Amino acid sequence: MPLRDIARLLVKIAGLVVIVSAVIDLPVLLARSLPVQEPMTARDVVTMALVPPAIAALIGIVMFWGAGRIVDRLLVEPAAPGQGTGLDLRAIEEIAIAALGLYFVATAIADAFYYWGKAALYYRVVTENGYPIPPITPDDFAGFVSTAARLAIGVVLVLLSRGIVAVRRRLLSLRPITGQE
Repeated sequence: MPLRDIARLLVKIAGLVVIVSAVIDLPVLLARSLPVQEPMTARDVVTMALVPPAIAALIGIVMFWGAGRIVDRLLVEPAAPGQGTGLDLRAIEEIAIAALGLYFVATAIADAFYYWGKAALYYRVVTENGYPIPPITPDDFAGFVSTAARLAIGVVLVLLSRGIVAVRRRLLSLRPITGQE
């Protein structure tokens, strides 16, 4: 099996994982938002419960249907005509790391929309009732930070997958190799 086919398969699998994660998250997000209580509107429910999994599913669909384009343009340099299609595990590692990064980016974007909707609802209720704005809860702060970290790590993995593999291989080449005695 040529390297490009293996790489496309990895990206398609990552896309399916993103889609399945989005579908699995939908009931959890709906349970957090329903039933709609007084300060909430239908817009809030859509923003917090439907948009995040829809964005993640859209990214997963793009990864699944556009796997060839992703592999050919973003992750792997095109092979020169007439070159053999020998299996290079570095390229597979790069694809796997970049696919993991795309997964992190997709889930971070979905979570960011959830927290954005939650914060908008929270601050709207607080300002409409004339309350002073209280400090953010520890759980929400942890959610913001973990979402930002997931997004940053995902972007780094996508953009630097080739460098990460090169550094890992370089570090492994420094260890002493002992023969069997």
